[in-house]
Amino acid sequence: MKFIMTLNIPTKNGMAHQIIGEHPATSLSDLKSLLHQEDFIIVDEYQQKFRDGPLVNEGKLLINHHYIGKVRVYSPK
Repeated sequence: MKFIMTLNIPTKNGMAHQIIGEHPATSLSDLKSLLHQEDFIIVDEYQQKFRDGPLVNEGKLLINHHYIGKVRVYSPK
């Protein structure tokens, strides 16, 4: 399942740092349970190069759960 994660880390332009990550969790509840068990999670990171372009898999990303501020299920607009 793909999730949009807002991270509590600074960015160059002062905007919120968000990533789209795919993880085997099947719901927000499953992801929440995992975050309570592990300090880090591995996701496949996806980026959208253009506003209406396709998502491109950028590979594996290791995320420290202490920096995740908000998560929602990704749904294309």
